[in-house]
Amino acid sequence: MSVVGADVSDDPEPMSTSSQPLVWKTWALHFPPFHYIRYEQPTEPKHASSVELERSAATVDGVRVETAIACNSVALSKEAVCLSGNQNDSARDELKRGRECFYSSPVDGSVPSKNTQGQYALVQEPGRPNGILHDQDSEPVGEDEHFNFPDRQRLELAFNTFFTHIHPLPGYAFLHRASLYDRLDRGDIDTCLLLSITAISTLLTDTDPLNRKYAVQCLTKAEEEVMSHLNQPSIIRSQALLLVIRCKMCIGEYPLAFSQVAMLSRMAFSLRLNYQGTGTSFLAIEARRRLMWAIYMLDTNWAGGLLEFTTCHVDAIHIGLPCKEEEYELDIRPSREVQLHSLSEIPGLLAADICVAYLRDQILRTTKRFAAGVCTPSHIMHGIHERENQLQAFYHRLPPSNTYSKRNLRLRAHSPWLCRFVFLHLLWHQCHCDLYRCLTPGLVESIPDTTLDQLNDTFLVQCRSRCAFHAEKVAEIITSLLQLGVKLPVLPMEIAVWAYQCIRLLIHTARQLGREKLVAYANSCLEMVMFISHTSPAVQQIGSDLKSLLEESENPPTAEKVSEPDRAMGSETAPRQILSIHSLISRSVFVDESEEPALLDCPPAAGPERYEESGGSDDIPSTLPSYAIDPLDGVWLPDGSVVDGWEGQAGFDLIRQMQWDGMGYLT
Repeated sequence: MSVVGADVSDDPEPMSTSSQPLVWKTWALHFPPFHYIRYEQPTEPKHASSVELERSAATVDGVRVETAIACNSVALSKEAVCLSGNQNDSARDELKRGRECFYSSPVDGSVPSKNTQGQYALVQEPGRPNGILHDQDSEPVGEDEHFNFPDRQRLELAFNTFFTHIHPLPGYAFLHRASLYDRLDRGDIDTCLLLSITAISTLLTDTDPLNRKYAVQCLTKAEEEVMSHLNQPSIIRSQALLLVIRCKMCIGEYPLAFSQVAMLSRMAFSLRLNYQGTGTSFLAIEARRRLMWAIYMLDTNWAGGLLEFTTCHVDAIHIGLPCKEEEYELDIRPSREVQLHSLSEIPGLLAADICVAYLRDQILRTTKRFAAGVCTPSHIMHGIHERENQLQAFYHRLPPSNTYSKRNLRLRAHSPWLCRFVFLHLLWHQCHCDLYRCLTPGLVESIPDTTLDQLNDTFLVQCRSRCAFHAEKVAEIITSLLQLGVKLPVLPMEIAVWAYQCIRLLIHTARQLGREKLVAYANSCLEMVMFISHTSPAVQQIGSDLKSLLEESENPPTAEKVSEPDRAMGSETAPRQILSIHSLISRSVFVDESEEPALLDCPPAAGPERYEESGGSDDIPSTLPSYAIDPLDGVWLPDGSVVDGWEGQAGFDLIRQMQWDGMGYLT
């Protein structure tokens, strides 16, 4: 009998499809289930030179099936064994690429018997989620227990969950479903991406403690895999790292994720994702483009408008906006490519989400310069009008079906793109709130009082009125979304922050808004925050802060008293670095040890009492990029490493088309 995983054409006795499962006959063509098996050190260690292959047997539905166990030095060093025997081309390719080899395992319900030494035994425990397997005598999986790789059934469930519930989110739309399944079936995909998809699919949709615990284990393993190959950036590892960072944001692990965002940006630029690839298929070009914009949206979310925390500048991105979802899914090249700053109609909701995210980043940069007190009143008024015009011009680029109305919202009640539609219009109104709130006295992000006094009173009243108007619109959209009467989709975590901010601004600016209406809006926003916090524990603090905000609004503090969050942010932060109470940077909790003296018993070194700073001005020029795209002359393109078209009968290889192997330099 042949070894499982060998080519089916070599089997002298093919199984009858009428009596035996097809999975055993076609294993060479389909990606098998995966399991990691604990390796117990035998009494006499084996080496690759002496023991190349062992065989163990399992019985499934009365049929004896053999599996191959390759005991080589790599497996021994990692306390794991490879059941594929590394006999096929895919396995050898994985080893050449420095990846851990996948190995096959019997289908669910089969139990390999122990070998002669009694070293290996797998048991599917009753009631245990499929894919979490243990040795017979082991305890439930914990952080210190051996990790079991998800099997095929769990992976397919994770893939289906991801593309059904998570791919519609604006920051996750960079994977292509058909090509990913094709690579899964061929066994040509990195473990880090499989683990990160499993982790994010569980963390954003599942509340079961056991499943979430296993998802955290997948997250840890995926992170270890990516971080151990930082010197070998690739498209897949970039995709996996982005999902790892998103997972960490979901569970509130901010400090390390903060640094990993910078690593991700560096990886993207080293792979030249910021330039449109040439010589590849449209599907590969679009996948690269979507990954680059997803990284940009993630980076702007972390930077919060602060230049020093920005690692992915829009000026360095020389690609067009993503196409419509149907065109990407079916590999249909659009007739034209729309640029970020063009005046043509925006092709789809994902492209619109990217545009409005860009506008918010520019608005935050502008208003934080205003709050620093380095701009004149005329400069402030001009800057406000300029950003207003940009927001209006963007809205006019939307097709009528993507503009907001309660009817358009109801029409998308059962659409997978509901979250993109809601994200777009909530963020558009939030942009106005961010633009005008710097002119609201009493807020930590407002411009200095001395500058406010120099501004025209009519201009100030108009801006504060518009701030209250758009804050109320945010609350109205959230209320309408909750009133749809449908099961809400997975929503971005940012919506919880906007819900808090809109109530905060209504308390400060909407004096004519009745208390009853304010409480109704606050209850809707609180309900939205709690809904998001069910799968994103990091959001729970926002709900507590919102409750405290409402309690404080009933008993306003005195003029001398500042709320705890505002005082905390204002006392220890420089004017140029004013951060929101719920900004990702402020939640990363870094410790400044510069005040600790290095040498307590030594006198200070002789030198000037103070240093003279020379040159430079705080007047920062406009950061709006040029409308023209830089020519790509001289862009490094390695010869012979880009694969065009489809990959024959084995299926199309999207990742290979997206990625240039190695590093190149201009001569």
